[in-house]
Amino acid sequence: MSKYYLGLLSGTSMDGIDAAVFDFTDGFKLIASHQHALPSHLTERLQNIISDDKRHDSRIEKVDQQLGHCFAEAVNHLLTQANLSSDQIIAIGSHGQNISHHPNDPEPYSLQIGNPQIIANLTHITTIANFRAADVAAGGQGAPLAPLLHQQVALKQGSKRAIVNIGGIANVSFVSKDEPVSGFDTGPGNGLMDAWIQHHHQQPYDSSGQWAATGQVDHALLDALLQDDYFKKASPKSTGKEYFNLGWLQSYLAQQKPQNIQATLCELTARSIIEAIENKWSECEIIVCGGGVHNTLLLERLSYLTNNSITTSDAINLSVDYLEAMLFAWLAKLRLENTLLNTSHITGANEPVLLGDTFTAHKHPQ
Repeated sequence: MSKYYLGLLSGTSMDGIDAAVFDFTDGFKLIASHQHALPSHLTERLQNIISDDKRHDSRIEKVDQQLGHCFAEAVNHLLTQANLSSDQIIAIGSHGQNISHHPNDPEPYSLQIGNPQIIANLTHITTIANFRAADVAAGGQGAPLAPLLHQQVALKQGSKRAIVNIGGIANVSFVSKDEPVSGFDTGPGNGLMDAWIQHHHQQPYDSSGQWAATGQVDHALLDALLQDDYFKKASPKSTGKEYFNLGWLQSYLAQQKPQNIQATLCELTARSIIEAIENKWSECEIIVCGGGVHNTLLLERLSYLTNNSITTSDAINLSVDYLEAMLFAWLAKLRLENTLLNTSHITGANEPVLLGDTFTAHKHPQ
């Protein structure tokens, strides 16, 4: 009977749960996948918690448990859909839902919820979670962790590759034979565009960038946004919705037309990504994955802003939608193997770290 690993996460965009099964026996093979919708009331509660500086522990605990049940539902639905049994899954790697990321605070921390013990109990599968904590404790940013995987799956002899994952926040990995893998969060990905269209049209995202395409880029606003200290900051660095949100955006706005703001936010994402890449490598292959791949206008702007070739990860047989799920499935494997990982060139951790905590399913007495 074949044995697999399962990756599980809800991204910064909070548009649903990605669940996918992988075979790491001989390479990195996607076996089955499923996108599981989050109930609207739970998404609303998550958004309220993230935007509320005066969070209540009891409220977080309730949502943590509710989200744990949703993650378990996603796993069980995927296994049924793929005709797999829980005995065929060695472990689940669950990133959870990030709700607070403050690695630069005097007392640094990064908090993801989606109760892993509930996931383990309801799926009967060992679950690995809390992947960022050890890295933060070692002086690192805790994110991004994707470069660790990108080095394994996208390394090509004689080539420099920049792997860009565009979720709510965008991050880039620099993969080359000639230097250690590195990477960082470039800034907003889909998150600001999603928030702006939700605010004005109550739509979860700007499908293919259609609304942005009706507007004109406000170059004065774009230049002001790009002057933010985050874009100038040297790596290692990471960020999240705690920083790049509507509150951040509103401080720059006057009386611009909403569609022009959307066009400008699309350009901000594209510019900040390309400038982050070309500040390090003037020539490289750019490979894009994540939800932003489905924004046609964003991909057009990325291609326009660089002379480097741009393709999606599908072109190198890596799913644009499930590469991040693969990351956490793979990290679960490494955790069970007690593999120490050197993240110093990515997150700035001061020593190799063992990423993730293990949660074993409780067995009911006979």
